[in-house]
Amino acid sequence: MDREAREHYTVVIQAKDMAGQVGGLSGSTTINITLTDVNDNPPMFPQKNYQLYVPESAQVGKPVGKIKANDEDLGINADIKYSIINSEGANTFSIFTDRDTREGIISLKKPLNYERKKTYTLHIEGMNTHMDPRFSYLGSFKDTATLKITVGDVDEAPVFSIDHYIMDVYENSPSGTEVGVVTARDPDSRNSPVRYFLDSKEEGVRYFKIDEISGLIRTTQPLDREDMAWHNITVMASEV
Repeated sequence: MDREAREHYTVVIQAKDMAGQVGGLSGSTTINITLTDVNDNPPMFPQKNYQLYVPESAQVGKPVGKIKANDEDLGINADIKYSIINSEGANTFSIFTDRDTREGIISLKKPLNYERKKTYTLHIEGMNTHMDPRFSYLGSFKDTATLKITVGDVDEAPVFSIDHYIMDVYENSPSGTEVGVVTARDPDSRNSPVRYFLDSKEEGVRYFKIDEISGLIRTTQPLDREDMAWHNITVMASEV
């Protein structure tokens, strides 16, 4: 009998005395039979190939997608454990089972970088967690599917070659004296041009200016070391 094909049966039982001869008495009763489920069906993914888009800005530890295998059994016989079985996928992504929906929830283990790697291929396995040895002859109670993840490019701010610059200039040097050069680049794949400017809220803009294209910093007036030995200025960069 197959519960997945038919779960409920109604049986009418009749009893007769006198071996069913004329004049005998009879009675009947109705029995409702419900088949108990056993784990005789493996989980199956509806498709063999899936696709998922994940922006490179996705946060580590946060869900980025889900996948589900179907199992015709009930209760614990339909419980599924999901695993990423290839190293390319397992090194960057993780998967766990939602107990309520029996879906595989995919999360990030480490940050994505579109410029370094644009696609990932995950081989995902779904396996029953409660096996019935009576049905081992049916084969392994698991199934696999392939998930191709496309990493989405996110516009990132320019990055300076170093976080802090230290530059020297002689006091009393004439206005327009070169002090040094800062360099930033666009980390995105299109490598957009970068423009430089000084933070206008700071005192340093009285004494220095920057070439917006080259990043070259010059003085705007002679400097007096006895008046101020250090000048801290903030350089900002933006994409064109």
